[in-house]
Amino acid sequence: MVSIIKNQLLKHLSRFTKNLSADKINLSTFKGEGELTNLELNEEVLTELLELPSWLRLTKAWCNKVSFRIPWTKLKNVPIHLSLDEVSITVETCEELRSTSPQGNISSYPNPGKYSFIHKVIDGITVTVNTVNILFNSPAFTATLQIQRITVESVTPKFSRMELPMTRLKNPEKGQLLIFKELQWQTVRIEAKSTKDKNLTPLRLLTNQARCRITIKKRISDCFILGSRLVIILDDLLWVLTDSQLKAALHFLDSLSGLIQKATQITRKAKAARKLHELPEYQAQLAQEARQSTPSKPTKTSSRMFALYDVVETSYHFMSNHIVLHLCDDPGEGRSIHPNLKDGGALQISVKKFQFDFYPYHLAIGDRKHWPTYNTTSVPHTMWQEQALASFKSKFMDLIDKHKVQHTPLTRASKNQTEPSSPNALSPDNKKTLSPSQKEIKRRLELQLNKLMTTCVVMRVDDFSIYKVTTSGKKQSLKEFLCAQHKRRDKNSNSGDRTRMSLPKDASIIHAEYIYYYYPSDVPFPLPAPKFYVQLNPIQIIFDLDTCLWLNSFGLNLYQSLINSKNDAQSSYTYIDIKIEAILPRLNFESSAEYSNQRDRPKCLSMQVTRATITNVRTLEHSSRADLAKCVDSFHMGSLFFGTEFPSQPGDFYIVTEKFLDHISATDNVREAPKELDISCLENLQKQLSRELLWTEAKDVWCIYLDPVYGDFLGAHSDINKPVPFLDAVPVTIWMHSNLDPNTTIKDKNGGNKNADIHALAYISNLVSIQLNHYQYLFLLRLADQATELATFLSIDSDRILKVENNSSLAVGALIPQLEVTFVMPPQSPGKESSGGDGESFVPDFSSIDDITVGILRNSNRSIPQMECSGRSVSYSENTTVLSQSLPEYVVIPQSEAISAQVYQTNLHQTEQKNIIQNNINVGLSSVKKGFSSLMSSIDSALKPSPEDMSDTMSIRSDVSSDSEQIVMINYEEDVRGVDYMFFVNGMPELERVEEAAEVIEEESTMTSTSDHSLTSSCRRKDLVCISTFKLNKVEFLQQTSGYSSSIKIQVGNIITEECGSIPWDEFQCKFSTRSRGWMENPENTSTTSKVRLRLDHKLALPSVRMLTSLDLTKKDCMRKAFSDILTVEVRDLSLDLNMSTATGLADLAEDEIIPIPLPMKASIRNVKLHLVEDRPPVNITSPGPVPIDLNIEEIFMTRNEDGVFNIMYNKPIISESSKNARENEPPNNDKITNLITDNEELKRRLLAFERVSEENRSLRKAKEETDLLRSKLKNAQDDISRLLNEKKRLLDELVSLREQTATNSGWQWNSKS
Repeated sequence: MVSIIKNQLLKHLSRFTKNLSADKINLSTFKGEGELTNLELNEEVLTELLELPSWLRLTKAWCNKVSFRIPWTKLKNVPIHLSLDEVSITVETCEELRSTSPQGNISSYPNPGKYSFIHKVIDGITVTVNTVNILFNSPAFTATLQIQRITVESVTPKFSRMELPMTRLKNPEKGQLLIFKELQWQTVRIEAKSTKDKNLTPLRLLTNQARCRITIKKRISDCFILGSRLVIILDDLLWVLTDSQLKAALHFLDSLSGLIQKATQITRKAKAARKLHELPEYQAQLAQEARQSTPSKPTKTSSRMFALYDVVETSYHFMSNHIVLHLCDDPGEGRSIHPNLKDGGALQISVKKFQFDFYPYHLAIGDRKHWPTYNTTSVPHTMWQEQALASFKSKFMDLIDKHKVQHTPLTRASKNQTEPSSPNALSPDNKKTLSPSQKEIKRRLELQLNKLMTTCVVMRVDDFSIYKVTTSGKKQSLKEFLCAQHKRRDKNSNSGDRTRMSLPKDASIIHAEYIYYYYPSDVPFPLPAPKFYVQLNPIQIIFDLDTCLWLNSFGLNLYQSLINSKNDAQSSYTYIDIKIEAILPRLNFESSAEYSNQRDRPKCLSMQVTRATITNVRTLEHSSRADLAKCVDSFHMGSLFFGTEFPSQPGDFYIVTEKFLDHISATDNVREAPKELDISCLENLQKQLSRELLWTEAKDVWCIYLDPVYGDFLGAHSDINKPVPFLDAVPVTIWMHSNLDPNTTIKDKNGGNKNADIHALAYISNLVSIQLNHYQYLFLLRLADQATELATFLSIDSDRILKVENNSSLAVGALIPQLEVTFVMPPQSPGKESSGGDGESFVPDFSSIDDITVGILRNSNRSIPQMECSGRSVSYSENTTVLSQSLPEYVVIPQSEAISAQVYQTNLHQTEQKNIIQNNINVGLSSVKKGFSSLMSSIDSALKPSPEDMSDTMSIRSDVSSDSEQIVMINYEEDVRGVDYMFFVNGMPELERVEEAAEVIEEESTMTSTSDHSLTSSCRRKDLVCISTFKLNKVEFLQQTSGYSSSIKIQVGNIITEECGSIPWDEFQCKFSTRSRGWMENPENTSTTSKVRLRLDHKLALPSVRMLTSLDLTKKDCMRKAFSDILTVEVRDLSLDLNMSTATGLADLAEDEIIPIPLPMKASIRNVKLHLVEDRPPVNITSPGPVPIDLNIEEIFMTRNEDGVFNIMYNKPIISESSKNARENEPPNNDKITNLITDNEELKRRLLAFERVSEENRSLRKAKEETDLLRSKLKNAQDDISRLLNEKKRLLDELVSLREQTATNSGWQWNSKS
């Protein structure tokens, strides 16, 4: 008996092994146990059997011991256990892709036949492996992979251990079967070493316990695998990487990328052709074409259960609960020369709930409802993809339909007329429709379009944090640099921005998708361009100088290493559509020093955008060519961008380049768009079709749309941590292109030095309103110092690491129709001084909180909480349905120590509530957290709801003896789809079933969010301030940088001042927030000539760039030696009215806290009139009263040297008396001539712009006339159709009546004969 079984084992296993003999098999038949030793497997057979990629070859496989246990009496319920001790495998890459056709050994393997009992037993086998050692050899590197404690077993659909029959789901109606397996391992150790560059540090990775869950879908009739779903779940991953290790990893991936890409292109099409016919969307499409009825929904319980866990399409997933990466830089030239970073630094990245999904065979027209853990309503990616696909199809079909006329007259043809069959009859000149053969070709093209498939890659991150760089020189706690906006300084608090903004639970902080299109055959056919979509939910960046410099050096070091490893440094051309959308991103600039004695000094400047979009696709959402034309037309109206007079100089960049103009007219396409396709013959059509047929539009012009952007100052103690507006909400559109883009279509022309590497145009069509006080001004000065230091060290580090001279250039231009800058100063009148921002000046305004006892915080799905009188509209875009799925509402009930628990249990009168607030206002201000979205008029309705409103899911937790504040929770249950069970593991945090409100605790935070609402919104400031508003009309701005030199040019059309000597603070803030709402541009305020012109030049003063590394540029004295600055100003024909108190207040406001380095300056003032009104109280009792001062400056030339000495002189040379008298009248004439020339140039420029606009209007009117003509023809055609239908109906009725008459006559004749 034993020998018979051994012979059978030898017969079946000999094809898979090399040295198997009977003496290596130990078998106990009755116990069901056996053992095989020293097995050497056949690598060629295993390579084909395991279906390894064509770029991999198995060269050796060996196992020292295999034991098995077969429960003969329980095979139906208990699995066979197969145990392997140690497995060693050697794999190598192929220089050329190996053939994937089956070999003779595999082809002789018998057909498995129908799924039977033996297949159930085999599929249920449990396998355990102690150690697996894999050696990977490639020309660039060798790698070893060691996996320990591997277990493979069958599980239930919910991935729990039960008997074998419970691990399968069967659908008899479809004849399909689902099998569920789970693979676990204890540790994985990976080590890779380079074989070419011995200097590269070996790459090492050690992971802890992980698991792999697999769902296999088979066909019962022949055991064919229809699809599978694989999920790798990694609990935690901690990885410390140096830059040399990261270089090694990038080198290894780069060496394999070519082979993998080539093999994927070959195998993907072959597998996709097989997968296509199994997709339900394609089956439904075929059924509809065959006019078959759609299958009804499954009614049996087994079918419904099968549909719940069904594998509709093959997919692969990776998920990790927590990934922590530590990046360190090695000593050497890759480090920044900044003093803080010369000894190196480390950066920590923390990612939570990272998920990576790969769908290789997804039908383009199919939906995504069956994708696990994917919600199509939470992100707009699906809608973007559908719109792009519909646009591609319409563009291609329009190209096909160019042979067909738009309208064919509905006239009856004579009998001798036949349809044309010659190709000449299909020309546009002949008014004929498509022939039957062409209709068949068009039908085949539509069928081919319906077979379009995609490879989709989805990446989601639920939470992440990138911490500021830490250095070895000083010990410091981890502080966030880039993170999600749902955190507080208090670690015990779960509330934050994400909760208040009502983001749904399944809305990831980062959601990215990459879509690649292909057809399941090798027939060349047009494809849509690949898509890359990213959506970022609220994130914030805390600016840090050291972190920015460290990231720049670290990235450049990696880039330089990759460039050196490649023969050709040129990057490949990549045609791809990119769209990135960020919801409520925030950029915080924090103060680097503490100023405890300056209560009005802010600690943070927070810049926020409601919705930011970055794209290189021309769509109707603020990124069309018409929007770019509107931006360019506005720039044509400014003289700064095209003029040659001051502040322009020879050699300056042209901000509006030919690239923008060509992009508007679509003449910068990457290839010529086909005018028409010859569809008279299928062979001719195939010759014209190609993969990139419709890839014509240029992708190197980017549009950045910020709607809107606004800023607040945070952290001033005098404002009780309330945000103080800095910049009112204003929408901004930025258009930019770069010569550094590998997809650029910019043509090299003579005189190309007029174009920079990067050009950016900022289009602003609304009022820009800013307010500023002295301490905020100081904050901006220190921030400007940091920006200068950052730009300098970025340039130095780039030159040193890339080993090239910095010759990169940048040109940024902006045109603001009106800029209003309000300077906030203390009032100059005695007796009206405020407390200087002291806390006593904040007196609660009880008129607005008479009926309030405590604050109630509600999360609402209708709007995002905003600051009172902020004037900002914070909402999601129409295509973002995040707000429609808000989190459940919850109520926060704070309890202060002075308020007893009986207050919350009894209904108090309004007078008692007022007394409680007035007696405990000081306690309330310190204990109530800054997160209230609204203040209700009473707490009674919230504490005593009606019985019919009480839900079973609500539970109230109250403990009056506790000192902590109490909360009210709402239980939130959510059903989980069957396919989502693959992603849930016991012990790992899953979707939260109960959403708890954050406890209201006392928090001494130095800043607050711009979206926060605190009780201080009703505690109004009673102090008075003096304001002075400067209205700057038509502000033109241009900043250009080339290497270490930069220039800033500004022109202002006119300046108007408005002053208010005394106004309450809260009243001013309300007026400030309403400025831009009703603002409209007044053409009367625009001037043809600019009144103020200035230019600031910044140049390198050292003879060599290398000398910069020897200076400590963090000190201002060294910065002064390295660079030279000069400011040139021209003021002409300007009239200003100012109060003397305002003038003195402005002088105090502009005073710096440190002794500044004198800035060399040249100023030319001509024809300036000042009207100074003395509004200050007189010092002497005998003063007769204020007397205004009128100051008329005809011409003054003022200079300032590096020593800070001002020199004032006439702007004309000294000449003789006779010549002076003769030329006394010339300056006015010269001024008039100069003004006339300037006006003429401005009028010519406007005339050209108007002519261009009129030409566009003419083309639009022509298009409108053609549209009206087509509509009239269409209406006539519809009328003809209606008339013909009526005529057809009348004829049918007449035919029916004739038949009835004929039948009646026949009956009468028959009766008469009878």
